[in-house]
Amino acid sequence: MEPLTFIDAPLDADEREAKISEKRVQALAGYRELPYLNPYDGVMAELKGFPLPQYGEIRDFEVEPWLLPAPNPAYLNLVTVENFVVFIDADGCREYAEKLERLVRESVLPSLPVLVGVDHSLTGGAVKALSREYGGENLLLVGLDSHFDGITPTVRCGLIQYEGENNPNTVFSPFDPFIRARPDSYNADSFLYYLVKEKVIPAGNIVVLGASDQPPSHLEKVEDSRVKRFINHYYGMVDEGITLVSRDEIKQNFRRVREALEAVDASHLYLSVDIDVGANAALKGARFLDRKGLSRSELGNLISEIVRLLGRGKKLAGVDVLETDVYRAGRTLEGWRDETYRIEAEILARVLLKALG
Repeated sequence: MEPLTFIDAPLDADEREAKISEKRVQALAGYRELPYLNPYDGVMAELKGFPLPQYGEIRDFEVEPWLLPAPNPAYLNLVTVENFVVFIDADGCREYAEKLERLVRESVLPSLPVLVGVDHSLTGGAVKALSREYGGENLLLVGLDSHFDGITPTVRCGLIQYEGENNPNTVFSPFDPFIRARPDSYNADSFLYYLVKEKVIPAGNIVVLGASDQPPSHLEKVEDSRVKRFINHYYGMVDEGITLVSRDEIKQNFRRVREALEAVDASHLYLSVDIDVGANAALKGARFLDRKGLSRSELGNLISEIVRLLGRGKKLAGVDVLETDVYRAGRTLEGWRDETYRIEAEILARVLLKALG
């Protein structure tokens, strides 16, 4: 078996109306302007320039055609907000994460899994497989992310309802039917919550670097129960043990990163990179661009800390790069020449070359 195995996992369960409209328009135009229809192809093309050892590939992780980042026009009748909402509410993301877990356990291990794709919920499947292999207490999960993915739908929707009703400048509509009566589900916005709740990995073994979605201070004075629930939920996860080193902390006191990583006594490390950690600063090819993330040099510094840990004896259990937007990655838009695929390849190459030594 090869020392590492790349997994092509193109699940894209994005329910936002603007993104769904973009998919439909691009599909009908034949995707002529996109350099790649699948993030895996873009990343692997860039990785050809790095001296990686021989590796295996799994490209048969089956995803329903309408859930691909660039669906075939024949399936556009399924590409609707309503269908994505039903998929998410029915725990469809969990089903795919469990499918990935089985794949890693049965077809990848003991090779090192390298996941390249879109939906961040898939990270949970890889982590669950590795938790069973090494023990959750022996696994450090490091997430590079502009968002804290431990927020359940009912909590998130409650805050969105409040914003829609009270903020005249909000992008949310209080009349949106899909922000009410939603069940809690495992998805890209909540998977960390479920990893902790279901005891896959201890909260104290999770470190999130780069988040910039902390509740703003003015909300702390709001008496609305939906706002209070959001704040209590967000920081309740921190109280349980998850370590958050925000984007601003990284910029102001980078030493906090090293302290956070060294505080977890675990033999193995899993690195999960939501590429929006560099949105609007290092790159524009992330699925969510609602925040300004870290610069390319700041991202490089974070990876240097990961490499440093590996150099001090921590074993790499796996790595992923996710949340790439094929409609922006690798393109020149509004005068910006995006290098998302190159940045992702650089991250993988640095980490993997160090781990495989």
